[in-house]
Amino acid sequence: IVIVDDEEAIRKAMGQHLFEKGYQVTACSDGPSALKVVRSRQLETSTENSVPDAIVSDIRMPGMSGLQLLREIREDVHIMGVPVILLTAKGLTQDRIVGYDAGADAYIPKPFDPEELVTILDNVIDRHRTLSEDKIKYMLLEKGGGGVGNGFVEATDVFLTPDEREILELLCQGLINKEIGERTFLSTRRVEQLLSGMFRKANVKNRTELVRWAISTGNVQL
Repeated sequence: IVIVDDEEAIRKAMGQHLFEKGYQVTACSDGPSALKVVRSRQLETSTENSVPDAIVSDIRMPGMSGLQLLREIREDVHIMGVPVILLTAKGLTQDRIVGYDAGADAYIPKPFDPEELVTILDNVIDRHRTLSEDKIKYMLLEKGGGGVGNGFVEATDVFLTPDEREILELLCQGLINKEIGERTFLSTRRVEQLLSGMFRKANVKNRTELVRWAISTGNVQL
């Protein structure tokens, strides 16, 4: 778990409680240092390279805010799937709206019960692990991403998250971003971010090429 807060006392309190609950914790005092940790995938307490299970970040921080950190994470194809929980002062509804629109997984108002943080963390992490990376890769490589049909299917080792796969299927049905968002309960901005990530993964330039790639690789069957 990566904790991001400019207040040392809060970092220490959260870190100690999560450590006692069995989590490995890396604490950062600002957004840029947190991004460096996540992107380098070198967690202080980890024996191997891996992205964190989740990030817990304050919103109001000097320099890069928690919302800016969230946007940076969601726009980076390599770490965009990492769950992000934001901490905010009670009553700041606008912060929560903007955060959810940017792709936040959960909010916790300050001050909060440490046990509430642990419960939310457990739920968010479990939700993101519903389909493991190994299982999805198996579906892509062995099953053609949903079953190889009668047509020609190109080999692919591109990893797609569950959200990306759902959006890709709806895109191939001809839905526009707003309609995809309504069907998946995601914001239009989040849909655009996930599509941009798939453009990079599939090495395509537009929606038409992405649809062609999805069908030719067997990731989507019409």
